[in-house]
Amino acid sequence: MIEVQASDTLATAAAKVTLGSDVIILLFGSVDASVASQVRSVCARALAPVAVIANALIVDNGSSEGLAALMGQAAKQVDQAPGMLGILQPNAAGPEPNHTILRLPGEWADPAKSSFLLTAELAKITGAGEKPVVALLFGGGDDEKATVLRCARRGWPILVVQGAGGFGDTLASLTQPTPGAPPPVISDPDLREILDIGTIGSLPLDGNADDLRRMLLEPIQKPGEVLAHVWSRYDDLDTAAVEKQKLFRGTQLAILSLAVAATFLAIVKSDGVLHGRLSAWLLVRAPWLHHLHLSFSLHILLILVPITTSVLVGINSRFREGNKWILLRAASESIKREIFRYRTRSGAYRDEQCRQVSAPSKLAAKIKDISSSLIQSEVNRTNLPHQAIKGLLPVKFLTPEEYLVERIQNQATYFVGKTATLYKQLKQLQLLILVAGGLGTFLAAIGLDVWVALTTSLATAFTTKLEIDQVENSLVQYNVALANLRNIESWWKALSPWEKTRPRNIDVLVDQTEQTLERETAGWVQQMQSTLDKLTEKHPDSSDASITQPKT
Repeated sequence: MIEVQASDTLATAAAKVTLGSDVIILLFGSVDASVASQVRSVCARALAPVAVIANALIVDNGSSEGLAALMGQAAKQVDQAPGMLGILQPNAAGPEPNHTILRLPGEWADPAKSSFLLTAELAKITGAGEKPVVALLFGGGDDEKATVLRCARRGWPILVVQGAGGFGDTLASLTQPTPGAPPPVISDPDLREILDIGTIGSLPLDGNADDLRRMLLEPIQKPGEVLAHVWSRYDDLDTAAVEKQKLFRGTQLAILSLAVAATFLAIVKSDGVLHGRLSAWLLVRAPWLHHLHLSFSLHILLILVPITTSVLVGINSRFREGNKWILLRAASESIKREIFRYRTRSGAYRDEQCRQVSAPSKLAAKIKDISSSLIQSEVNRTNLPHQAIKGLLPVKFLTPEEYLVERIQNQATYFVGKTATLYKQLKQLQLLILVAGGLGTFLAAIGLDVWVALTTSLATAFTTKLEIDQVENSLVQYNVALANLRNIESWWKALSPWEKTRPRNIDVLVDQTEQTLERETAGWVQQMQSTLDKLTEKHPDSSDASITQPKT
C-alpha cells in the first residue's frame, strides 16, 4: 500500500511508484454482472498476456469491486501476472489484493481527475518524452465518458470492448456506422469531440484470443525487428546503387576521354611539323624513348584507342550498369518512403487502419512488392551486396516534430547542398563548352584549322557529360522539391498546437512530404531513362530491360 499525502504533488506521488514498465494500459469502466465472466475471460486470455509481452503496467481504480476485481481474478488465473497498479480513491471499496495500491488522500479535490493526471505523470520519462498509453474501456457511463474525452485530448488511443454495454457500446456503434445508413445526428458536444479528435478502435467481447491479443498489441507496438530488417534491406540497395553509379560514370568518363584522345592522336599523326617537334621534345625530355619510332607508336595508339573505346561501349551496353543504378536507386527510395510512413504511423499504418492486418505485416507486404518489382527487372543479373549494420539504427516511432527534423529538414539540407554543387557544375561545364567553341573559332581564324577538330571533340565531350549527369534537369527537380518541402514546413509551423495533434493533419504532413519526394525521384528516373536510351543500344529482350519505378 502506497499512501499519498495531501501535501504531495502529482510528481512526488508518481515517484513513489517503483513498478517499471515500457507501456501503460489505463483500464476503466463499469461491468454488468451478466457479462462479468466474459470480461474476466478477456482479461485472462488477452489483456494479461499482452501486458506481460509488452512489459505494460495496467492501471485501474484498484477496487475490490467491479472491473479491477475482475482484472485481479484474471491475474491469478494466468501463469505470469502483469504489473498492476490500483489508484484507490478515498470513497472506494477496499483494495483489490492482487494490485499494488496507491491510495489518494481525502483532501484532494476531484479524485477521478487526480487519478487520470497521476496516470499521465506515470507515463513521463525523465528527459525522454513519454511512455505510450492505451485506454481500454469496458461499458461505463458519464464518468467514463469524461475519462475518454481526456484521453482523446491527449492523443491516447482508445480501445472499446464491444458487448460490455453502457457508454462503451454506444461509442463503438458510432465508430462503426451501418453501410449506406445516413450519419447519426450527435447532439452531445463531448461525444462529438471524442469522435472528432479521438483515435478509437473496438474489440469484440466474444472474440478469439489471437485476434484480441493482436488488437491490443497494435496500438502499443514497438517498431520491432521488422523495421531493423527493412533498414538493412534499404542499406543493401543503397550501397548497390552507389556502386553501380560509380561503375557507370567511370565507364562513361573513360569513353569520353578516349574519344578526345583519339582526335588528338589523329591530329598529331597528320601534322608533319607538329610530329617533328614532338619527336625532338621527347628526345630531350625522355631520351630513353629514343629507340621508339614516334610514327609507329602513334599508329599503335590510334588502333588501340578505338578498340578500347569499342570494348567499353560494349561493356556498357552489355552490363547496363546505368540502368541497374536507376532501378536500385528508385527501389531504395521507395523503401525509405515506406519506412518513414511506418515510423510516423500515418495513412495505412494508422492504428484504426490496422485492425485486420497489423502495421508490421503491411510494411513487410509493401517491401515484398517493391522487391518483387525490382527482381523482375535486369537487376536480377547482378549481385546485391549485404552490408553489415554499423551503429544504432533509427528504429523508434516518430512524433510529427521528430519527422519534421529527420525527414523534411534533413532532406531540405541535402537539396540545398546538392543544388549548390549542381549549379557550380553547370556553370563550369557550360563555360568550358563556350570556351571550346570560341577557341575553335580562333584557331580557324589564324589558320590552324586542323585543331578545330580537337576543340569540337572537347565541346562534344563536355556537352555529353552535362547530359549524362542530368545536371540541369536535376537542378530543376531539386529546386522544385526544396520549395515544396519548405512550403510544407511553413504550413505545419503555422498550425496551432491543438491542430498539430489531429491525425488528419499528421497524415497530410507525411503524405505531402513523401509524395513530393516520390515525384522528384520519378522525374529523375524518367530523365535518366531517356538519356540512357540515347547512350545505350537496347537489347532485343527489352521486356525485362525496361526501367520502371518499383511499386509503392
